[in-house]
Amino acid sequence: MKIFAGKLKLRALMLVCLWAVVGTVDARITVEADRTDIAMGETLRLTLTANEGERPDEIDLTQLERDFEILQRSSATSARIVGGEQNVTRTLELELAPKRDGLLAIPALNYSGRRTTPVAIKVGPQSDTVLGNELVYFDASVNKDEAYVQAQIILTITLQQAINLDNRAISDLDIPNTYTEALEQKTYQRRVGGRLWQVTELRYALFPQQSGNLTIPSISFSGRELLPGRSLLGARLGRRIALQTQPIEITVNAVPADFPGDVWLPAENIALTSTWSSAPDRLTIGDSSTRTIEMTARGLQGSQLPPINSLMDGAIRPGLKFYPDQETIQQREVPSGIEGYRLQSEALVATTSGSWSLPEVTIPWWNTNTDTLEYARLPAVQINIGAPTVTSVLDAPSSVVADFGRESGPQPLLWPWQLTAAAGWCLAGLLGGLLWRTRGRTGSSQLNTKPHAANNRSLVSLRLACNSNDPAAARDALLAWANHRAQPMTVMSLDALAKTCSPALAQEVRRLDASLWGKDAQSWQGDKLFSLVKGEDGPARALAGETLTLYPS
Repeated sequence: MKIFAGKLKLRALMLVCLWAVVGTVDARITVEADRTDIAMGETLRLTLTANEGERPDEIDLTQLERDFEILQRSSATSARIVGGEQNVTRTLELELAPKRDGLLAIPALNYSGRRTTPVAIKVGPQSDTVLGNELVYFDASVNKDEAYVQAQIILTITLQQAINLDNRAISDLDIPNTYTEALEQKTYQRRVGGRLWQVTELRYALFPQQSGNLTIPSISFSGRELLPGRSLLGARLGRRIALQTQPIEITVNAVPADFPGDVWLPAENIALTSTWSSAPDRLTIGDSSTRTIEMTARGLQGSQLPPINSLMDGAIRPGLKFYPDQETIQQREVPSGIEGYRLQSEALVATTSGSWSLPEVTIPWWNTNTDTLEYARLPAVQINIGAPTVTSVLDAPSSVVADFGRESGPQPLLWPWQLTAAAGWCLAGLLGGLLWRTRGRTGSSQLNTKPHAANNRSLVSLRLACNSNDPAAARDALLAWANHRAQPMTVMSLDALAKTCSPALAQEVRRLDASLWGKDAQSWQGDKLFSLVKGEDGPARALAGETLTLYPS
């Protein structure tokens, strides 16, 4: 065994070097192995998937055949309509048998100059287990006989057959006070004692909901032996086979008394990440930045993960507003079972200048591998909001101001063009005064809306985002614009804004919202949205009771 372990380490080093040589890989064709830890005499299933026009069945498999024998291959093509466009997916499935033990690699396969991602396969020696004279074996096992309440337990039901079977059936799994999640079924071959066995594994992720003793009841299997040849009525059926597993007892421990969290999180690993659409330490009043917090937990369902926000301490910070956006809660299957995923976004909008510190985000969880308390953390974030820089169009250069201030020395006579310019300025002042008096007389029939610099910046930001077809920036600018116009009310989301708009603008707002969470973000075009915003009058009245005044781009 020491020699075998030494070989594994050496080959692992060689495999790392192989990956370094391969360099950049292309993810348009994905490669997935259903098993990465097998023994000599067993098989694994390798699936190659492409959905952008590639043909996995045309890939050269010469390098793969150096370490693996291809026992069987099959290809399939499926099509579906997504967003009015046809999406074609092609798959190639290979049943592989290793030619030697050790740490082998599914190499980077070449297709039209692009390479797939290598996959490491650990191959152990051939099993010495002797199954006896029986031709069908059926049993059940768990990966642990002691676990915490709501922690994941993996149940594996295994059927091994050295003969062909028909009408195979397994009884339903009914475990009291336990949530059960079915995992992917695995089928492979195993050669033991010179005999070839077909192995089927049914795997389940179990989450006990109360502490105490948990009993997995006996599970039944039934089938009929399929004899060689055929009769007048079809397949020849032999003896009926009925088998049962032994009940399994598991001890479920309660939540440790010293666990400090409000939500019990027993997991194999928990990770927190955070990203900002704009640097939070370089914002000005009226700007916005979207913070996205992502939480992944191996060994937990997505529904078990708690909500997270930037103000976990509950303190109020005047001048900062956070608007929660859509959240995503999912889970996926990984080799160890279930991995939960939660993604939350919130838009930060500053209404005053200053500096604030967002608290450190700390999530306590219990490591089921080490049986210890751990913490997932996001560091504290410094928020710096600067005052807007407003430059008047009437500001004159310093050199001009200096010239007007000179009194020393003889002054030259005014030229005719200078006299004309002075007269023009006087006339402009006179007309401005008359216009001001006219607005004063007609003020009772129209609402006088004073333009705000922050609102203007929102419109400029929206115009730039729409011109560059950037949906994330357009969302931030649109919400900032809406909140400036809606004060003292608050617009929380694009959906809330759409409900107050005209049908045409509401449609564009919802299309923007859909593009942020769909696959067509890169195809979003913003010219129509900005054109409708410039001409929109209804949302401002509905939100704040004032007439909307926009300024040309």
